[in-house]
Amino acid sequence: MARWAVIAVIVATVQPGCASVPLQAERDPLSAQQSTHCQDLSQAAQMAIDRHDWIRACAELQHLVDASPRSAEAHHRLARVLLAQGRLDEAEAEAHRALELDQEYVEAMISVGEVENRLGRPEAALRHIDEAVEIDPQRPEAHFARAQVLEALGRSEEALAAYFRTLDLEPASAAALLRVATLQLDRGQPDQALARLTEVLELSPDDAEAHYRRGLAHLALHHGSQATSDLQFAAHHLPNRPDVFYHLALAFDATHRPGEALQAAQRAAQLAPESASARDLTSRLRR
Repeated sequence: MARWAVIAVIVATVQPGCASVPLQAERDPLSAQQSTHCQDLSQAAQMAIDRHDWIRACAELQHLVDASPRSAEAHHRLARVLLAQGRLDEAEAEAHRALELDQEYVEAMISVGEVENRLGRPEAALRHIDEAVEIDPQRPEAHFARAQVLEALGRSEEALAAYFRTLDLEPASAAALLRVATLQLDRGQPDQALARLTEVLELSPDDAEAHYRRGLAHLALHHGSQATSDLQFAAHHLPNRPDVFYHLALAFDATHRPGEALQAAQRAAQLAPESASARDLTSRLRR
C-alpha cells in the first residue's frame, strides 16, 4: 500500500504572559517613556499572538525590535512569529540575532534548531538543540524539538525516547503524545497508540490529526465502527488529504457500506491521481 508521509510540525508559539514581563537582554537602558512604549508594543503583539493573527503580531514585533534593537527577547519573539508564517529565512536571521545578543538564550537555540530542521539541515539543528538541552535539561520544548529532528534523521528509536522525556517533564503535552502514537503505529503497536491517542483527544477533542491517527489504530485492531467515526471526523476537517479518504474507504468497506466506501476511494484517487493504491481500491470497490 502506498504510504502518505505526514510530519507534524510545531506551530510557533510565544509563552502567554510574557507581554507583562520587562524585555530581557536589553543592553542599553531605556528611558521611562521608551520603556512604556515598548511594553505597549509587547502587549499588543501578545494579544495578536493569542488570536493567531500573525500579520499583526509580526508588525507589532517589528516595531518593538526597531524601538529596542538590543533586546534578545524581542528578536526571538519576532523569530517565532515569522516561523509561524513559514518565513523561514527571516525567522532564522532573527533567532540568530537573539543568540548574538544573549549566547545562552535557550529558547533562541531551540528556535534556530527548529528553523534549521525545517530548512532541511537536521544535523545543524541537532547541534543547536543539544546545546539547549545541555544548558537546561528540564525544558520540555527542547526535548520535543530534539525528537522532531531525530525523526527527520530517521532515528526513530531515539526520537521516541526524546518524546517520552518530553512527557516526563510535561505529561499533558498533546503534541508529544500524538507523535509517540504515530511512531507506535509505524512500529505495528496499534493498541499502545490507541491509548495515547485517546489521551490526546481528551486534551484536544477537535484535533483532526489525532482523530485520523486513532482511526488508523481502530482500523488495525478491526474496530470498524470506531474507525469509521474517527475517520469521518478527520475527512470533514481535512478535506484535501488523500490518505484520510483512502483509510475512510477501507473503514466503510470493513463495515459493509460499499457505496460510501467507493465514494471515499474515488475522492482519494481524485486527490492523489498518482496513487496506485487509491486507483486499485476504487477498481475493486466498483466490481
